[in-house]
Amino acid sequence: MKIWVLFILSAFLGSGRNEKSDLKRIRDLYAQSATLKTAADKLLKTLSEVDESSVAVLIGYKGAAEMMQAKYGINPINKFKRFKKGRSWIEKAVAKDPGDLEVRYLRFTIQTNLPSFLFYDEHIKQDKTFLIENLVAVKDKELKENIINYLSTTKYCSEQERKGLFYDR
Repeated sequence: MKIWVLFILSAFLGSGRNEKSDLKRIRDLYAQSATLKTAADKLLKTLSEVDESSVAVLIGYKGAAEMMQAKYGINPINKFKRFKKGRSWIEKAVAKDPGDLEVRYLRFTIQTNLPSFLFYDEHIKQDKTFLIENLVAVKDKELKENIINYLSTTKYCSEQERKGLFYDR
């Protein structure tokens, strides 16, 4: 009986480590995909099995991956289709778990980098406020650093907001 319990615990704990390393890989690919089409392609492929029943953060990254494909596309019609598909995935992620800081961070980074003529910027202030107010509770050091680094460089944060980011580190 004890052997089975140990086996189940080790399998459970081991899968948690795999999920963490998978999420780290996804985060890294997302960051790289801003400048490398190959990373954007790998990100989309990595998330190909994600569907609406997946956890919100993976749904969010799938949306971001679709958006990155739009960035590297040539045909304006296909670019717009990718944009709409990505937007849909991101909004599904937020609807599934509106309190997930990483999902809101993804939407914020996407919305603050899109051209204004796409009219996908209605949540910038709301997401920025949510990120700043909830940053202190983030336990994942890498995620916290990513959020702080992004907020400290975006034009959407005031000087006072930037200074406040470094008090709770």
